[in-house]
Amino acid sequence: MKTIAMLGGLLGIIISLTAQLFAIIDDSYTFGNIGFLGVLSGIIGIIGAFQVNRNNKLAAIILISSAILGFISISYLYILPATLVLISSVFAAKNIKE
Repeated sequence: MKTIAMLGGLLGIIISLTAQLFAIIDDSYTFGNIGFLGVLSGIIGIIGAFQVNRNNKLAAIILISSAILGFISISYLYILPATLVLISSVFAAKNIKE
């Protein structure tokens, strides 16, 4: 679960940086302006991955917000990282001890 979330966060950072690179080359700043938000969501996903073993409820909230923020920032390019992060957040939410 932690590995899947970390993989999703790292993949999100790489895809966001690649989208920014293509936005600079193509002179269309649709993904370039808000692409930094995708990098930020990847970093938030990695932080959420480290919280999985400590606090499952906080980790689930952080991971879900990371997936939503990443999908808003670079839309369809963030589908794979968002899916990985959401799978990890579902498993973290299942393991919440009441």
